[in-house]
Amino acid sequence: MKEVICPACGALVEGETDDELYVAAREHTLDAHHYDIPREHVIASAVEVDQ
Repeated sequence: MKEVICPACGALVEGETDDELYVAAREHTLDAHHYDIPREHVIASAVEVDQ
């Protein structure tokens, strides 16, 4: 499991894979902030977490 925290609002976004994490993060930033976040920003900020 990987996660990122939105720097704009503190929302926690999770995904099992890089692809799932990016899709979830992109959906969040588009819906909440009207911003299309670059994939490389999400992956660079991702942290591996234990389940």
